[in-house]
Amino acid sequence: MNYQQQSDEYLAASAASGNISAQDALFARYKNFVKKAARPYFIIGADHDDLVQEGMIGLYKAIRQYHPNNEASFSIYAGICIKNQILTAIKTAARKKHGPLNTYVSIDHENPEILQIIDNTANPENTLTEQEDRQIFNKLILASLSPLESAILTYFLEGLSYAEIAEKQGIPTKSVDNALFRIRRKAAKFPR
Repeated sequence: MNYQQQSDEYLAASAASGNISAQDALFARYKNFVKKAARPYFIIGADHDDLVQEGMIGLYKAIRQYHPNNEASFSIYAGICIKNQILTAIKTAARKKHGPLNTYVSIDHENPEILQIIDNTANPENTLTEQEDRQIFNKLILASLSPLESAILTYFLEGLSYAEIAEKQGIPTKSVDNALFRIRRKAAKFPR
């Protein structure tokens, strides 16, 4: 069957009933439309092809959900679905919900840092300033710690449990807990 001469509405109804050839014909017909719809947008950390793919997902949804007895033509309905899918992808990428997954923790064992989280989206100048402030903060804390507290902090940052730290230091587990409490209290006294 020659799908080039068929209307969008006919192809959508045929594709919704399982006709893969009709679905492919709609994908081919709307591919440039999807590319054009995705052109003005961008996603941080992704490239333009990702937005085009989101637009194609929107087109697929339009094909599956379109009803020929709707007042809107398929092209209008598809355009709305494509744009909504692209905008949803952009909003999802911009949410801070996944922020912890986009940051990392760095620990230098020779000079343990309390916690270094670098936000990949931060201004480079602010990041450098924050790193310098964090280094000063860490030096102040390390200078205020006793040798025992410093050793316990190093083991703790290496991921050892309270029991493992206690065994290495030859002290009770409660002493490890108390030392970590003192370290936190000392850290809270310094401005960040």
